[in-house]
Amino acid sequence: MTAPELQCRRMVRLLPCWYRADREEELVGALLDAREAGGGRLAEARELLSMLGLGLRARLAAGSAPARVVAFGDTVRLVALLGLLWGVMKGALSLGHDLYDALGFSRTSRLYAAPGSPVEAAMSLYAAQSAQQIWRDVALAVAAVVPLALLFAGRRRTARAAAGIVLIAGFAAFLYQYSFSFSPDLLGYFIPQWLPLLLMIAGFHLSAPLPSARKWWLALLGVTASALYFGFFGESELRGLSWFAWAAALVIPAYFAFRRRSPAWSFSLAACCALVLIQSLVLKAAMAAADFEVLELVQVSLVGAGIVALIASGISDYRRHTA
Repeated sequence: MTAPELQCRRMVRLLPCWYRADREEELVGALLDAREAGGGRLAEARELLSMLGLGLRARLAAGSAPARVVAFGDTVRLVALLGLLWGVMKGALSLGHDLYDALGFSRTSRLYAAPGSPVEAAMSLYAAQSAQQIWRDVALAVAAVVPLALLFAGRRRTARAAAGIVLIAGFAAFLYQYSFSFSPDLLGYFIPQWLPLLLMIAGFHLSAPLPSARKWWLALLGVTASALYFGFFGESELRGLSWFAWAAALVIPAYFAFRRRSPAWSFSLAACCALVLIQSLVLKAAMAAADFEVLELVQVSLVGAGIVALIASGISDYRRHTA
């Protein structure tokens, strides 16, 4: 075996086994022909990028692929959509909260981060209102709304580009604001916000189906309106860890009541509820008084048990679909 052929075979191994099973020789031959045509290292770099992209699309396939691959791809796309809806919800809830304060109404309770905590500046839901804070709330919601709206409109490439811009801008702002600090509490807070954007870029490739625009537009409008309402009027001791934890605790039984047997939906809801719980616990750890109250323990127990049930349901549904 010649050195160029060995390099081409290594490159082809970037593809999943099921994809290259009947295509390996054809792919190796095409790569060798391209090498013989010339182009130098630049052409080799393009071939490598092309193979990486093909490997990603094959691993997140939506059609003619093994059932486990389709289930994984559908789960990634659903986590992206649900995670971005959660981002819209966070921005709208924080906006309603700060608008309420801006209008001069008093709050019955306040939550504060421990002085000097690295998460203190990130806790927009609990920060005192200001014009700057309100604009940050709007930016947080828009950063999630724009990629979703573009995707619902069928503009896949533009939606992925917008998600990439938001992701890069958010990461750059993170590095600037926190001086390249990668402490576990900061990562625990920000990674759940970045992950849906990354999954949108990866999951909604050209071969993936677009989401049903009408259903997801209704979901987007409903989430935005309800989050604004709870942000404006929902200050209560019943909040516990956060309203997001209650939302996760209520969505899980609703899903089991009305669900269609879909492993992708079960796994994606489990992943999103886990992200909600992780971020809520990170915020709780940053509070000056970090002792858990009974209501907060109830929330953690309900969401945790729901996540386990969703995973078990997803495994069962997957086995039923592949039987």
